[in-house]
Amino acid sequence: MSKSIRKAWRGYRALPAVPRELATFALMLVVALTVLPLAIFTAGRLVFGEYLRTPPDPAGAAPTGGPLALLVDFVNGILSGSPGHWLVLLGPWLLLLAFRACRALAKA
Repeated sequence: MSKSIRKAWRGYRALPAVPRELATFALMLVVALTVLPLAIFTAGRLVFGEYLRTPPDPAGAAPTGGPLALLVDFVNGILSGSPGHWLVLLGPWLLLLAFRACRALAKA
């Protein structure tokens, strides 16, 4: 496993700058669409309780919610152009850019 990770890392580092940055951006989008909503769901569940898309109905209808409902709502927010959803989507990449900028300033 370690050899395959090292091989993938060397292949990534050997890419020209633009394809490497596009691969990094794509990886950050995958993280933002998969890992980040689950982390938000877990943190929200610990702090606020269950995620309910529709609250309990006095007529007895079951509430809907859960991690899949949050993911669907997140994607719908992105598609509707919500600035908050877009900030969460681009957050990992923006944090990487900020880290790189701080590292470059520290070297200078």
